[in-house]
Amino acid sequence: MAAAASFGLYLGNTSACLAIYKDDNVDVVANDAGDRVTAAVVAFNDSEKVIGLAAKTGLFRNGPVSVLNNKRLMNKDIDDVELELAINNSPSKLVKESDELRYLIKKREKNEKISPVEVSTMIFEAMYNISTTAAHDDDEHNVVLCAPLRFSAESLKTWSESATAAGFRVLQVISEPAATCIAYGIGQNKKKSELILVYRIGGVTSEVTLIRVAGGTYTVLSTRYYSKLGGNKLTRILAEYLAGEFRNKYKLDPTESRRSMSKLNNAAETCKHVLSTMSTAHCFVESLNDGVDFSHNITRARFENLIGPSISEYIGPIDEILQDSKYSHSDINKVVLCGGTMKIPKLQEKISLLFPNAETVSNKWSPDETMAIGAAMQSALLISHRMHDRELNSMSVEVHSLDRSLCVQFGEADPIVIPAGTIVPIKIQTIVEIPKVNDNKVDVKIFEGGSDDLKDTRKIGLISLKAESGEKFKVDTDLTEANLNVNIVEMKSGKKSSFRFGIHEDDS
Repeated sequence: MAAAASFGLYLGNTSACLAIYKDDNVDVVANDAGDRVTAAVVAFNDSEKVIGLAAKTGLFRNGPVSVLNNKRLMNKDIDDVELELAINNSPSKLVKESDELRYLIKKREKNEKISPVEVSTMIFEAMYNISTTAAHDDDEHNVVLCAPLRFSAESLKTWSESATAAGFRVLQVISEPAATCIAYGIGQNKKKSELILVYRIGGVTSEVTLIRVAGGTYTVLSTRYYSKLGGNKLTRILAEYLAGEFRNKYKLDPTESRRSMSKLNNAAETCKHVLSTMSTAHCFVESLNDGVDFSHNITRARFENLIGPSISEYIGPIDEILQDSKYSHSDINKVVLCGGTMKIPKLQEKISLLFPNAETVSNKWSPDETMAIGAAMQSALLISHRMHDRELNSMSVEVHSLDRSLCVQFGEADPIVIPAGTIVPIKIQTIVEIPKVNDNKVDVKIFEGGSDDLKDTRKIGLISLKAESGEKFKVDTDLTEANLNVNIVEMKSGKKSSFRFGIHEDDS
């Protein structure tokens, strides 16, 4: 029987992305239009609601009955500055009812009040419908959600309940930086500690986070959130340039019309995305102003020249978090870029140049898909332990970690150490080369350490394997809260051995 599909879901202010892990492969699930990312915009009319690109492109005519950037209001602890920003930039009116904000939407000559939670559920429902195209035979659509680090426990609970109401079975909610690291396998296969900088620039906000990674454990050292710094500024710069080109050619000014600039902003955003992968983009807007169509080609070089003076604003958060944390650029081992705006090559290049000793990670996955992919990987890991681990409930926000270190040692070879504090479940793959052996066999010892590293150890198991000096083994250690599964493959012969051990069995 094939393994059940595992989903990962990222929902941001401006877009949503759904990834699936099935049959040992992870990929993004496209929507009905073939787009791998869905616009997080909802528009209402008298009889139905429209979600996605159609709602986004219709903002210029349906603004008063449209909702966008809803995720801001899902934060129960939103500060006054961001709250004012959300209210002022909402195309539909926001009113307060019972100390909670609601969107005032006119339907059939009546005003209907819709909460941010209801809007989130609607978008989650749209993503659930997308999931059915990829796993229509599965009764349960298991998902791991991403959430910002700034979300409180109450906000996380509401976030999870919103997705549950849409039809998903929520296994866990993980932080967006953690999902990004998981997508790239950062820290999973290495013993050494690394300092990781995760930088997300989305449509309207950005967040930079410093993470210490060791043995699969992600420790957040510092994070900074910017509610006014997103890719929308670069879109506006391009839209204003295009408006100038139209004005010069036709002696008509589209900036005098909100409708015209809304259409031009949509076209500019499309061009911005095209220029992330192509050297030239074509902009066409039907009846942009006074019935006149607009057609214009723009090159990546021109776009980069336009946004050049603003790049420093996106560099600032990096300098600020490093100064606050007392680290230098040379201390960073890896830089991980995510969020749709990070698709811009010039931005990637400028950030990479800041870190002389670091590897910049952004190319394996599209930056706007990375968090969903990492969440799908985590979902698959949780599902793989479902039958012999604790039953996963609908809200698993808490993190479980090892109280004591675990060690797997082949004879006198360097041990495979899973440090105390490692978050579980976790899978670690290692290649072990056997030193000199006697009688063509090697003893594999599995033992547990105390809270002080590997002092006060307790033997869990002992395995004896046939081996020759210098022989190599591939070792997969698969750890849950209750069990350690060790899968060993002889590299030369391909012979496989599997063992399972209970941990903490004598704890009272």
